Amino acid sequence: MIKSTFYNLPAEKREKIIDVTRKEFFKGNRKKITINSVIKNAGISRGSFYQYFDDKLDLVELLTEDMFSRMVEFIRDELMLNGGDIFAVPMRIFDLMIDDSRQYGDVLALTDNTNQNNALVADYMRYRAHKPDFYGEFVDYIDKNLLASTDDEDIKCVIFMMFDAVKAAIQNVKHNPKNVEKDRAMLYRKIQILKNGALVK
Repeated sequence: MIKSTFYNLPAEKREKIIDVTRKEFFKGNRKKITINSVIKNAGISRGSFYQYFDDKLDLVELLTEDMFSRMVEFIRDELMLNGGDIFAVPMRIFDLMIDDSRQYGDVLALTDNTNQNNALVADYMRYRAHKPDFYGEFVDYIDKNLLASTDDEDIKCVIFMMFDAVKAAIQNVKHNPKNVEKDRAMLYRKIQILKNGALVK
């Protein structure tokens, strides 16, 4: 569990630790993250590490919390720019991840099952993760008048299906960057099917 002493650190020091942790996860296809590598590159002592964190699982939580807050902020902004149209967001997320992998590479690292840190991420998800209400963070920004169903659970299902499609497209690009346009077109097709429905009206 991340301790209050970490959150009480000056913002600059917190950001440095987060940035170092993110970079260590970037290396995940080649090596596993270690406490030694984090404390060395963040310029903190081992004692300080344990004042801020219990163990390596907290490093996954650190990235997850940071990633979650950045994604929620991005989605809220996109919804406001697009009049609450949730179907306008997936393509923007895809483009952001592809074009700005330096800032959002941790999203890829945390969802990549070929990453050497995948077992650590899986342990975090199994034993420690608290599932945030991702949809609840931006429900007020969605224009339900644009949707056939205004039931919250139905909307959650649509959102989860869209984000699963985005995740699959991003992973495809990561493993075969030459197919980015093809994967983008396929993602767009999936989103349009979700938006318009597959049945004759």
